[in-house]
Parts: sequence; C-alpha cells; structure tokens
Amino acid sequence: MWQSELNERIGSLDEMRDYALDSVRDNGPVKFAVAAGHDIVSIGAMHHARKAGLVNPVIIGDARMAEQKIERINDNACKWQIIDEPDPIEATRLAIAMVREGEADVLMRGGVLVRDFFQILMSKQAGLRENGEFWSVASIFDIDSMDRLFILTDCALIIKTDLQVKLNLIDNACRFARFIGIKEPLVALLAAAEAVSVGIPVSLEEAVLAKMAERGQFPEGVMVDGPLSLDLAINKEAVKKKNIKSAVAGKANILVVDNINIGNAMFKSLITLCGARSASTVVGASIPIAITSRSEETQNILDTIALNILIARGIAIE
Repeated sequence: MWQSELNERIGSLDEMRDYALDSVRDNGPVKFAVAAGHDIVSIGAMHHARKAGLVNPVIIGDARMAEQKIERINDNACKWQIIDEPDPIEATRLAIAMVREGEADVLMRGGVLVRDFFQILMSKQAGLRENGEFWSVASIFDIDSMDRLFILTDCALIIKTDLQVKLNLIDNACRFARFIGIKEPLVALLAAAEAVSVGIPVSLEEAVLAKMAERGQFPEGVMVDGPLSLDLAINKEAVKKKNIKSAVAGKANILVVDNINIGNAMFKSLITLCGARSASTVVGASIPIAITSRSEETQNILDTIALNILIARGIAIE
C-alpha cells in the first residue's frame, strides 16, 4: 500500500483531489466501507463523493436512519448499498471484515466514537494489527495563509508520547510525507518554548532527538529539530525576531506534538478558528483507514476520501 510515492509534491488539497479523480477515471471508483455510517455527516459526504465518481460506498449501520438521511438530501436510497446493523460496535466489526477480506478497499469511520473505533481496530479479533506495528494518525492541513501543506501528528490515537513513541511518530510521518511527494521532510518537535529546561521533560526528549538528527541517526533527507514553539516551527518572521538558528525552524512541514490533548485541540483550532482544510489517515496499518471528525465540514471529509483513494491505489502520479 505504501510502496509508491508521488513523483511531485502535492501543493494543495485541491491538487490531491485532482490526482484522486485521475485515478478513478483510469481504474474506476474505490469502495469505502463506512462504519456506523448512518449519520448525516457521512451520508452527505458520500453523496457528493458518489456524484463525483470517486467512491462506491457501503453504509454499515442503522438502515432506516441511513435511508431517511439519503432521502433528506434528495437522493435515492435504492441506489445505495446499505447493510443493516444498528449497533455501532458491530457495524464497525462488519466494516473491518469487509476490508480485510477484500470486499471493500478503504475503511472509514462514520458515527462511531473514535475511542470505540480504535479499540475494535486494534483488538486481536479484528486481525489487522501485527506484533510490532506502530499505528498513528497523520493529518494534512491546507491553510490559505501558508505557502505549503503541513502534516500534524498525532491528534486522535496516541495518548501520550515518550522518546521511543516520538521516534515511531517521526518514522510514520516521514513515510507518509514521502508518499505525498515531500522527499526531504522537515520535522518540528513542538513544545511551549524553544529553550531546553529540566522542568519541562518534553523539552529534554526533543533535544535528544534533535541531537540524534544532528549526528545523522535519521534517514537521509530527514531533518528534525526541537523543542520548537509553534510560531518558530512555521513562521519565518518569528525565526528572525527570535534569532534562532535551525534548518527546520520557519520551514517545517511535519509537526509532532507531545500528547493527544495538544494534537486534538490544535487540529480543531486550525479547522474552526483558521478555516483550514484537512485530510487524515492512519499510518502503519495494512489497510487504508480514513479518519474524520463527526463535526467536520463536507469539504474536509471529501479531502480525506481523496487522500485515502490515493493510499488504496498506491500509485505514483506521473
């Protein structure tokens, strides 16, 4: 699934959607199994994705509720594939089984709680996670005021990090970055300030990782620095004002946070306060797993669908 990379860096989420459209024109739509997908957010996004020819959705959830939502958006429920399973937990298990057995291409979270979704995904019964696999969520952001896309990790799965977990997050994020055409990822390890302080343990971990990068202990082309405050990570003017010397500061395209509370708050702040567009997926799993927030706009869900189409197809765009 992750064998191929885009030959050119994706410059915007609109461009990523164009790549996904090119893929389905050549190979047909991608089949999405939507777990507990009877909510209006999932139905609305899948309606638009169907019209665009991107997907053939399978809605696994409460059939009566799904049909009502489909009729509400003036579509014909008879043209949709719906598997009736009102219980969100069982609906998620059925959706996982469909993708695992090749009956669908992408697993997508619908109205099931994210905690329950991941708990089922990572259980032994699901049969998806091999020993030693590290899963994390990577989210791409497209903001009008930024001159580049950037990746945030992790805002949905990793509750708390330590040194080893941060190494795994960096590895997954860089693999993902290369998949979307970022050949030389610049990784910023976020903290409240750039100063290393004994009183702030995360700054010590991040300083160790920065020293490892300085000594060439990351793959060629990967640059890692931290601790860096958010402004220093992405804003060149802040770097000038604070007179910071760093190969990453002001230019980062991967932001790594210390825990899920910071990541989730940052994710939702960027969307709700900054009007950012986003697309998210699980990195490290053997199947494409599309992750959305239940409060997201249709546009963002369509972007997530486009991203996971590219992952499912695993193609290099010429």
